[in-house]
Amino acid sequence: MGNSLPSSGPMASSVADMNRALAHELHVHQIELEMQNEELRRAQFDLASARDRLVDLYDFAPVGYFTLDELGMVIEANLTGVALLGEERQRVLGRRFAKFVACADGDRWHLHLLQSLRSKGPHRIELLLQSRSGERFHGQLDCLPVPPDAGRGASLRVTMIDISERKRAEMDRRIASTVTEGREAERRRLSRELHEDLGQRLSAVKMDLAGLRPGQARPAQVSRIDAMMGVLDDAMATVRRISSDLRPSMLDDLGLNAAIDWLARDTARRLGLVITLQLEDVDPLLDERTSVALYRLVQDLLTYMACERRVAEVRIGLSRQVGELVLTVGDTGAGGPVPIDADPGSEPIRLLSDQVHHLGARLVLHEQADGAQRVTARVPLPGLEGGWPASRPARVSGG
Repeated sequence: MGNSLPSSGPMASSVADMNRALAHELHVHQIELEMQNEELRRAQFDLASARDRLVDLYDFAPVGYFTLDELGMVIEANLTGVALLGEERQRVLGRRFAKFVACADGDRWHLHLLQSLRSKGPHRIELLLQSRSGERFHGQLDCLPVPPDAGRGASLRVTMIDISERKRAEMDRRIASTVTEGREAERRRLSRELHEDLGQRLSAVKMDLAGLRPGQARPAQVSRIDAMMGVLDDAMATVRRISSDLRPSMLDDLGLNAAIDWLARDTARRLGLVITLQLEDVDPLLDERTSVALYRLVQDLLTYMACERRVAEVRIGLSRQVGELVLTVGDTGAGGPVPIDADPGSEPIRLLSDQVHHLGARLVLHEQADGAQRVTARVPLPGLEGGWPASRPARVSGG
């Protein structure tokens, strides 16, 4: 026993050191685990927050989102989509999307569904849809197929927007275009009848009247016949002017630039205006409907500037910008009181806007501090890029 006591002291000290080291190591591991747990809790919180944000973005997106299976059953839908359908989400999930398609477009939707599931890219279709209340609206659907995975078969992701306003605007433009084309056809008919019928009749009367002048007629008779022939000349000039106002032959024969140039010269001569033109050297590539509408707009704006504004100088510009044709008609502000304000909803601007509404054009009235006004019409020209040669200004003065 006496020999074992000295040796037990170092062993006890070594065991104590090992215990302290082990306790320290366990404490370090505990701290590391607590730090890792804190990081995991933060990551879990961040993931939950991100998920909530994504859910909000999905549910309250400005477009409707749907996921359909191979049979066209709705398996996912956001709140915007079910709101467009006038339903609650639980009443939409598990139902065929075809239930919300109007009967007239049912076959088109079925074929589109099959085609979209078999393809690899996105497909778009416009359908007449029907909400729960029975109200119908036009919807635009963009469909993207999703290949099958281990969890489920092929599906279709669909975005939907309400395009009823656009459809109504398109219908309004078609109606306005039909009305405008009918009015122009009537003007063309009247112009032809005035020129070919009444004009020729007046010419025949003038020739007959000239043949009635006797060789030895008294001066009073000759003076009276000359006065009657002068009245006939004025009547024939009036017929030609009315015929040109109804349908300028130059617009059909030489194009828009030549027609605007003739209109400016004729208006300057009749009303004593100074008109500055800035037209392109090459005529714009426009269809008849657009050319006629722009010509009528220039015609009415010149009348407005001369009669309402009572200005002495008018500037007309026609230029091409990217994707649109820009027509500008403005004055120098030296006329009488301004009869309208810069409100785009004012009556004159509204009436002028109606003339080019069927073209999808935007009409804007600018009023400067010095009282000058400028009306700008921007007509979209889809599919055409680039510009024209540089324009050369021309000044037209009234006689």
